[in-house]
Amino acid sequence: MQEIKYFDKTLILKDGVELVSRIWIPEDKGPWPTLLMRQPYGREIASTITYSHPEWWASKGYMVVIQDVRGQGSSGGIFKGFSQEAIDTSETHEWVRSLKECNGKLGLYGFSYQGFTQLTGTKDSKPPDCLSPAMTGIDIKNHWSSDAGAFWWNNNIAWGLQIAALKMRREKNSLGWEEIRSALENKSYLRKGYDLLKKYDPSNFVIEWLENLQNNYDFFEIKPIISWLKKPMLIIGGLWDPHLKGALDLYQKSKAAGGNPEIIIGDATHLNWWEGSQQNLLDFFDKHLKIDKVVNEGNSYKIGKIWNISLNKWDLFEENKIPEYNFGLESNGTANFEISDGSLLVNSKGSGWFSIVHDPWRPFKGEGGHLGPNPGIFNRYIIDKRLDVGVFQTNLFQEDLHISGIPILKTSVKSDQTSFDICLALSLVNEDNKTVNQFTTGFLRVKNSKKNEECKCNIAMHPTNITLLKGTKLRLSISAAAYPSIGVNSGFGDDMLGAPTIKHKIITLSFELSKTFINMTPFFN
Repeated sequence: MQEIKYFDKTLILKDGVELVSRIWIPEDKGPWPTLLMRQPYGREIASTITYSHPEWWASKGYMVVIQDVRGQGSSGGIFKGFSQEAIDTSETHEWVRSLKECNGKLGLYGFSYQGFTQLTGTKDSKPPDCLSPAMTGIDIKNHWSSDAGAFWWNNNIAWGLQIAALKMRREKNSLGWEEIRSALENKSYLRKGYDLLKKYDPSNFVIEWLENLQNNYDFFEIKPIISWLKKPMLIIGGLWDPHLKGALDLYQKSKAAGGNPEIIIGDATHLNWWEGSQQNLLDFFDKHLKIDKVVNEGNSYKIGKIWNISLNKWDLFEENKIPEYNFGLESNGTANFEISDGSLLVNSKGSGWFSIVHDPWRPFKGEGGHLGPNPGIFNRYIIDKRLDVGVFQTNLFQEDLHISGIPILKTSVKSDQTSFDICLALSLVNEDNKTVNQFTTGFLRVKNSKKNEECKCNIAMHPTNITLLKGTKLRLSISAAAYPSIGVNSGFGDDMLGAPTIKHKIITLSFELSKTFINMTPFFN
């Protein structure tokens, strides 16, 4: 094994704040191209939950710099989240390139928040030589906090508490740390988490996001730098990652700016990636950062692939493929009682109606998908037997049918309350209806609706790529809750209440199925 050396080094920013980095260097003689990750969780961890250890990257000929962002780890200052990173990022880039161990070539890597820090800087700063933002996005409202107004309750309360626990560690507040940790371990965070955030970290960005959604305030806006979007970029997304729409948006923005981005959408959740992901990254960095490589940024070469869920293989990522299918819904009113009553009709208009009642005492569960506590493929056979879910499915397919893009349900619904949720799931069902593999989900929160009057709704589901196999069926499940993926709707528009309370109202939804159908739309409209 090579002897990989590492050391800590401090950057003093122009405002006097000190940022601490851990640096790993290869065994051979430098200087070397450099990989930089700016993260809030501790430079010692180096995002090894999803990436190879910096020693591995160093063994491949790269100097690796893992930096604690402002107010986190050993770095000074106060952590304020997303809004703080632009200036710090640009100053860090200049500093890294000035190090004697760096040969001037700079590549960025990291996922989630570490992916975001790659995309923000000051306009006048020199862009990195290449970027590889993974599982991330730049639209805080739509790529980080909510799906169509429905706040990501489980994900963001848990994440906010993780940030709060790091704050407690810096402050040496062991009692606060223990209370937060216990709430996460015993699942009481779903009910008490918001109050814990207010108690221990009242400036936490998750609190701000909730207030913004509740009051229709504007979110902090990130404007990516055009010159950075033009640089070589490998965008990594996951079919069950909550930020997948952010990855697609970033790809589109880079193309519009004149860039030639590469994209891989894998068989992955936010934290569990596919075998071979590290080699994909290494190939990208070798191509764009190794001095002996000749790179023509204007050429047409690119990687574009997406995992096919049912065939277990890679498909080419087709930007503007026009989906060929739509699905109508049909029921005589008992789609929540009898599987045989709810029909999903291929390329045919639906008819009939059905109603479901949401009881906040026993809200319908949100599992799997991109927001569930256990993301990914989920067999919803048992929960689809509940009578507060409508089930519609096709006949057995006589041949394979490939769908790729964003499924959108258009419907007309009446509610007996002014606020309600519509929660969707698409599943691939085997012949005997015992295996119901959910592969994509979608959510919508409606506020200020008029009681018992028609409300037209469009609900975009998570992007997907799957072949509906011969001898299987497609199922659509419709419910009025998906707890704890999203908070339980109060019925009167109070989004601050994630868990059911004494104030929550029973909600009845009635769907007009002649005005309800699923359209498959391309990844980019």
